[in-house]
Amino acid sequence: MTALAHTLVNDADPTAPLLILGPSLGTHGSQWAGVAYRLADDFRVVTVDLPGHGRSPRMPDVTIDDLADEIVAIADEYGAKTFGFAGVSISGAIALTLALRAPERLRGVVALCTGPYFGGPERWEEKIGDVRAAGSLRPFVPDTADRWFAAGFLDEDDSSGPIVLEQLAQTDPDGYIDCCGALARYDIRDRIAGIEVPVLFLAGSQDPGNTPEAMRELHEQVDGSRFAVVPDSAHLPLVEHPELVADHLSGFFTTSDATDG
Repeated sequence: MTALAHTLVNDADPTAPLLILGPSLGTHGSQWAGVAYRLADDFRVVTVDLPGHGRSPRMPDVTIDDLADEIVAIADEYGAKTFGFAGVSISGAIALTLALRAPERLRGVVALCTGPYFGGPERWEEKIGDVRAAGSLRPFVPDTADRWFAAGFLDEDDSSGPIVLEQLAQTDPDGYIDCCGALARYDIRDRIAGIEVPVLFLAGSQDPGNTPEAMRELHEQVDGSRFAVVPDSAHLPLVEHPELVADHLSGFFTTSDATDG
């Protein structure tokens, strides 16, 4: 049984393909709500909370490999021999790691706004020190908002952005630090070309961290993979344009060669 809290959006058809969705660091699985409900007629959609985030307990010393194994355990709980997985940022790292660790279980993966490496221990030790000194993630919300969302999005009459930022503000700093440690130890740059399952790399056009150019380079390293850019979005296109992301996921997973069972 998995340690990660997860929510089944719609179980009207228990034979429908299973699709698991993973969130970004400092947020909850519910950030996928706008996408999940658009896909729920065709998939059994499950959203997941990271360790120490939302309803999930902490997992000190957790690794990205551990989180990939937890996703497989969730699929086991739903009795799915194969499944699809889509993840953004840290969960995009989980997607790529899943593709390497459990290819026989996957219909395919979608990796949004992510990479094979997030800067290594030095970068994350500094981040961890800043969070510990602050004792809360709320002071980091303004700078994070500028990276997560394209210019003008938070000025629109749309509550999804502020809700996600409030999730960050309320996230347990210790749980956040655990996941920062996982990213500090994550590096699959020398393995990325070995991925053989279907992959869609999805970039935000204005993402300052995982830029479209970097995501395209990643796509070019994986034979047979697909690449697309979501316009007018930054690091969280699933929040800014859930309709476009849902269309990409639906098209990708419904044309995958693998079948669920």
